Amino acid sequence: MTTATTPASGSVQASGLALHYLDWGNAGATPLVLLHGLGGSARDWRRVAAHFAPRYHVIALDQRGHGDSPWAAPDAYSTDDAVADLEAAIEGLGLPRVILCGHSMGGMNTIAYTARHPERVICALANDIPPALGAARHAGPSSHPLFPTREAAVAARRAESPTTPDWALELLADARLKPVPGGLTFRHDPAATSRWRWPDLWPAARTISRPILFIRGGRSPVLSAETLMEMDLAIAPARSITLEQAGHATFLDMEHEWLAAAEAFFAAHAR
Repeated sequence: MTTATTPASGSVQASGLALHYLDWGNAGATPLVLLHGLGGSARDWRRVAAHFAPRYHVIALDQRGHGDSPWAAPDAYSTDDAVADLEAAIEGLGLPRVILCGHSMGGMNTIAYTARHPERVICALANDIPPALGAARHAGPSSHPLFPTREAAVAARRAESPTTPDWALELLADARLKPVPGGLTFRHDPAATSRWRWPDLWPAARTISRPILFIRGGRSPVLSAETLMEMDLAIAPARSITLEQAGHATFLDMEHEWLAAAEAFFAAHAR
């Protein structure tokens, strides 16, 4: 089980935005950069970061429009925008080479960055995301719901994510909600979800030359077993595992198994 640590907050300039990040210290160790998913925040990674902090310099980024980072223009929430931010953030933080780990939207950004900058990536992990999503997939609502209580917010998430344990639902409530008149609502910019635009990353993914691990949730609707097999065959250095009892948030749903897989993969390449 992970041990809690208190990260330091910082900001880094990227594409005209002062992006917020959390830094668990251990400067001088191999950098591990964590990218949350759509609607998430750097705090989603709290237990993962605490687990890896003794061995790595762990930094979790609040991507544009999320967490404590500024909101962008409504039409500036594309994968290309996010990757440009990541390029600037890694440069601005003085990180010559990194381990890159992203969940969902952050996993798509991980795939794109790893393809474009193999010289800056030691290895990468993309969690439960394919290189392309169907054009008909709806990213998210254009406005946030209002929850009268924290318990109501947790109950709504529980109904959407039956594979996620209660401790993780509480963690996500801490990470993603903010108080407003009348109750609680989500912290991120509604446009960040409703207007997220993603390209077809298959051509770029096929050029990836750095070790990359894909982790799929066996009960997730986002990444199918067939697409994962296609990814393994198309991307020469790719490896993959499926956590059969997990949904989309595999690092929460099956935390112990996810950490074991990620730890072994990182250790094999960060020498």
